[in-house]
Amino acid sequence: MTLLIIGSAVFISFKDKAASSPIFTGRVIYDEFQMPINNKFGHHTEAMDVVEGLDLKGKIIVMTGGHSGTGREATKAFVSRGATVIALARDVEWAKRNLKGLPNIEIEYLDLLKPESIETFAQKFLKSNRPIHALINSAGIFSSPLVKNEKGYERIFATNVLGHYELTVKLIPALKKAKGSRIINLASRGHRLSNVIFDDINFEHTEYEGVRAYAQSKTALILLSIKLDELLKNSNIRSFAVHPGPIPSSDLFAATLVGVAPDYKVNIMKSASKFVRLIHYTELLNFFRSPKNIGDIYKTVEEGGATTAWAAVSPELNGKGGLYLEDCNISVVVPNDSDAPFGVRQYALDKESSNRVLEICETMTGIKFKN
Repeated sequence: MTLLIIGSAVFISFKDKAASSPIFTGRVIYDEFQMPINNKFGHHTEAMDVVEGLDLKGKIIVMTGGHSGTGREATKAFVSRGATVIALARDVEWAKRNLKGLPNIEIEYLDLLKPESIETFAQKFLKSNRPIHALINSAGIFSSPLVKNEKGYERIFATNVLGHYELTVKLIPALKKAKGSRIINLASRGHRLSNVIFDDINFEHTEYEGVRAYAQSKTALILLSIKLDELLKNSNIRSFAVHPGPIPSSDLFAATLVGVAPDYKVNIMKSASKFVRLIHYTELLNFFRSPKNIGDIYKTVEEGGATTAWAAVSPELNGKGGLYLEDCNISVVVPNDSDAPFGVRQYALDKESSNRVLEICETMTGIKFKN
């Protein structure tokens, strides 16, 4: 088994261009808002590092995907400093197993593809009359075959973007009640693979590629973050988009299969992710891949949860918003055609495009944004 694992890492490294890619020296675009700050964090920072010394007692954090992968690591960091985390999960039993033994955890059922479940949770929470200090939209699905929901919407966009838009809008009263809250949308450097296909979101005429569908959803989430920040900052609610990093041991792949594959296949992927974390497969991959650019170095789930945690609670972001974050910092801007393994592309920051994404969300969900 050991030889098989090492062999697979070697095989992957042979196909990987990371070792042969020269150190990136391409153009970085000056942007007065997307300006990195000087801090002690970086690519290898872990979620626990981010919350060290913080007092989060009394803080309430609502989080989709907070029970698995990088989301679980952020959850562990939050509760370690006294925060309460309300984990929203489609698979409640999986969430209970993964979060067992952690303090200050509440688990609620929510399926981003089922508007009625979003409404049920939102109404239940609003009736509790509690504030939300951070809403973290961390759940998501990756590349998969073309599947459409009952409305005819492409499944990845409907899950990653529309479901989170609906949840966010319904929880705005609780976000306002905190008198200083943040919305965190999990994006990805994968946004560099596609802008939003504005005239064909659901791939009616465009040739479908799962990776492109995933990429457009992540670009849309960056643009939505910018628009939400613009609309809500006067209510003391700030919004951010986060790239957690390249994370091969993430539970994202298992989550993608839920609802479209038999349970045994989903369970195999869950077990596989857990196993590769146990044997430190990420570190093994990095050893054989030998990437020169730090943006190409794979992250562990502990490292992958760091920027999410930093975005949600770091005082370094007080007074800021509408930003794309990576490696526990504000990202630089790079050209649309850049091959940089880091940075946010210009089209993902375009104000007119952010307006269009909001309009698309309103039209496709039937829910108008009301501040």
